[in-house]
Amino acid sequence: MKAPILTTALLLLSGIATVSVATAQNRSNDSISTSFAVDGQQVACTDLKIAFRIEGQRIVPRRTHQGFVVPAILHEQTSDSTVDRKLDVNVVCNEYRLEFDDVPAAWVNPGRWEVGIAYPPYWIERFGWTTAIEEGTWVSYLESECNGCDPGVFTTRSHLTPPQDVVARLRKDQVGASVGRARDIAYALAVFGVDYQSNRDLLMQSLQICLSRPKESPEDDVCDSTLLKYMTNLYWRGDPELLLPLLQLADYRKDVLTELGYFYGDLLDRHTSDALREMEQIPVDKQRVICRLAAEDDFSLDPPKLDRVSQRLRAAATPTATRCLKETIAHKSN
Repeated sequence: MKAPILTTALLLLSGIATVSVATAQNRSNDSISTSFAVDGQQVACTDLKIAFRIEGQRIVPRRTHQGFVVPAILHEQTSDSTVDRKLDVNVVCNEYRLEFDDVPAAWVNPGRWEVGIAYPPYWIERFGWTTAIEEGTWVSYLESECNGCDPGVFTTRSHLTPPQDVVARLRKDQVGASVGRARDIAYALAVFGVDYQSNRDLLMQSLQICLSRPKESPEDDVCDSTLLKYMTNLYWRGDPELLLPLLQLADYRKDVLTELGYFYGDLLDRHTSDALREMEQIPVDKQRVICRLAAEDDFSLDPPKLDRVSQRLRAAATPTATRCLKETIAHKSN
């Protein structure tokens, strides 16, 4: 079983927590405002607690009405080594207890923090553009933005054990749910490993029904790009049976398939051999569409990715790879 993974990335962000030591001045420009959220909804913490551990020392900041004053001890060094200092952060909000390891000390600067939890399906909206949701069943996150900083930073931690209270609520809500809500619940339960086969198949059936509509059909509560994101996420999470159906979807649509090219681009980059092997089972015209969509939607915005994929296609040297390379090069020359 894999251990939880800590990932960091840059992004334009919104707020998080505040810290202070008794010796620090209680001023707003010394503090970090704090919020806690579950699935994007703010939670009122009756007694928010934050503690740090750095170099074997535990620091419990003093609370102020603005949040917490930044502990001066975290930044007392002036050498370049300060940039590399890491600390552990422990956050308690009501029944929620979250820990984040190896957080850069530079993140504890006056500004804003948001600490929170993202369960499926909400985590698609919040972290769908990252790999954070490709393992585990839910994520905790810490998002930090210092005053005057742009962009901010965030870290996520994946958790393997499904939250049983959330699972129970979803199973109850699934009975009699609207079509759109049933779709979202099916995805969440599939991630939680609850009746995986039936819930995954429900999503695939929904996708096929959506694709049976006229191509110019607008999005609705079921037939939108989120449905495709659910399916591709389940593939990245380790369901190889979804690869061939996802390749067979190759088409130009304005509703559910608007981001299909990005998936194909990632697929050719990350799982080149698997993609080429499965592509051999579909018509040549579909193969061309797959590579064309990847080139138009993804590679056109990421030249280094195009270079990597081109090298791998040349190395594969199969008819399918050669055909795909031709489509990607043709788009690049245009």
